Amino acid sequence: MTILKEGGNVFKTGEGPLTQRIPTPAVRPTVGAIEKIVGLEFVDDDLLGTTGKKVDPDGTFEKNSSGDLDLNTDLNKISKEELKAKLVAWCKKQGIPDDQIMNMSKKDMIAKTGDKSAVPFTGGYIHDAGDQVHFRMPIQGGKGSVQTDFMMTTNPDLQRGAKRGGTEQYSGKDRAILLSSIARGRGYKFSPKFGVVDPNNGDAVVADNWDEIAKILLGAGAKEADTHTVESMIAKIKGDPNYETLIGPWKEAMEKEGKSVPESAPAGYKTLEDKQLERIRQLSGSLLNSVSMSSGAFNK
Repeated sequence: MTILKEGGNVFKTGEGPLTQRIPTPAVRPTVGAIEKIVGLEFVDDDLLGTTGKKVDPDGTFEKNSSGDLDLNTDLNKISKEELKAKLVAWCKKQGIPDDQIMNMSKKDMIAKTGDKSAVPFTGGYIHDAGDQVHFRMPIQGGKGSVQTDFMMTTNPDLQRGAKRGGTEQYSGKDRAILLSSIARGRGYKFSPKFGVVDPNNGDAVVADNWDEIAKILLGAGAKEADTHTVESMIAKIKGDPNYETLIGPWKEAMEKEGKSVPESAPAGYKTLEDKQLERIRQLSGSLLNSVSMSSGAFNK
């Protein structure tokens, strides 16, 4: 049996990657060590995607490990520069030489060395990547290091929902494609960073909390929980007359990957809400008829 060890690919040398997959049981202890380094708390919902959630009784390492640690990092609690400073301080405490701490781009290496043939340095411990900070973190209770991705955001609740993992049939990536597909079908765009935005109004934010996002994308009565999986979203919109338009781009992407796609609702399809409303109307009609009959009896 082949054991997969490859994880994130930010930290590497000519000999190969410097990080590896982390066993699920080691995730929480390693996150706990990270919390001490940066002075933040990461609750279970802050472990984004499938981080720390992969458990499969078949025993294969791939299905019981994570490729990296994706952490929901609140910019309202710590700035990127403050975070980097804490990581640098930890590296120095470990005796890591200053020039071995930060990854450097080709441009930075040329500026540092004056050598136009210089190549990027990727053997460090910290990598600044825009809205993310990557960190080479030792795996607690095990050997090797895991790539930790601090996903910086001013709206951690939005990011938690945007970076959800998948199900057995559909991955988190599949879910993200479906969110974008439905948003496009409604005349909007979905941004993992900003929420539902209006492309016809300079990408102005229309909704950035999940209850509102659910209503806009899935219809009246939809709630945040309905957006959790591909299956729950499909179930919510399957009776929509524009169903095929809403899932069009997603359907095309799934077919390319050989994944099955639910067909549109058959004629006469009714959602649970439709059935409940119909039943209420029936009961109301029966009650009204009963009252009318009683009134007639009194008038005789």
